[in-house]
Amino acid sequence: MKNRFVVTITDVNGSKQYNIHQYMKQILLYGVLLVVVIVFFSFISIQLLLKEVEQIENKRDLMQQEYVKINQTNEKLQALIDEKTEELVKVSDRIEDLEGIVGLSDQTIEKPDLSLMERVDLASITGAQKTFVMQLIPNGKPFRGEYRTTAQWGTRVHPILRRTHSHTGMDFGMPIGTPIYAPADGVADFTGNGYNGGYGIMVKLEHSFGFKTFYAHLSKIIVQKGEFVRRGQLIAYSGNSGRSTGPHLHYEVRYLNRDLNPKPFVEWTMRDYTKIFEKETSIKWQSLLTMINRLAEIQGTQVLSRREQK
Repeated sequence: MKNRFVVTITDVNGSKQYNIHQYMKQILLYGVLLVVVIVFFSFISIQLLLKEVEQIENKRDLMQQEYVKINQTNEKLQALIDEKTEELVKVSDRIEDLEGIVGLSDQTIEKPDLSLMERVDLASITGAQKTFVMQLIPNGKPFRGEYRTTAQWGTRVHPILRRTHSHTGMDFGMPIGTPIYAPADGVADFTGNGYNGGYGIMVKLEHSFGFKTFYAHLSKIIVQKGEFVRRGQLIAYSGNSGRSTGPHLHYEVRYLNRDLNPKPFVEWTMRDYTKIFEKETSIKWQSLLTMINRLAEIQGTQVLSRREQK
């Protein structure tokens, strides 16, 4: 009886006694302790989970506040872009007023039916003079090989902003790292990132007689700002930087700060020398080529003089 104890249960019908072994008593005691321990750790775990949930909710609230701030900043930037766009339109109008002075007028554009002989005296242009012209004015593709044209020059819907805008160049889809070459002699006027917002890494070349070329969304630049480059010289590698939907080269040709359709210049070769005069009628080729031919003659005279001196 020492290892047993009696449990008496009394009700209206009487009382009953139960003999429980001492080991059973220990088991019950341990069971009660186990339940207490489980309840205690469950309470601690619930408290930790509640604290973690509270932290997640706080982070969510902070993220929502940050989203509101970012959205407000975007609205301010959009308003600023619209304001700058209006300013650019006003500047463009002023430039058009000045174009008649510098020789790029609407009168020339409105008369595309002028004959070649009225615009350019082709018979007087020698092979050496043609080579000289092709050395100074952008011509041909700024890359080697064949790559698909993904966007033409002109009005289009922007692939990212989803708004109608004027696309000032041509886009060529090509793998990242494709070599890009100068289409004419010139000097690197801009090399770096951040030009015109979405252009990414970019090179701008200043050529003779008011021509400029732009190369945007690059991955690597070879030339330095202020460096003189020769036609066919490696200047950069294509990429996917800036506001871009995929690896490509954005190529622009400008004359007197007015963007031109690059396609006639890309297709311009020595074999099709006269096509540019038929397709790009906004330039006074007669006076321009007259000046270039005089320079070519001067250069040829200097070369002959040097040979005679030798």
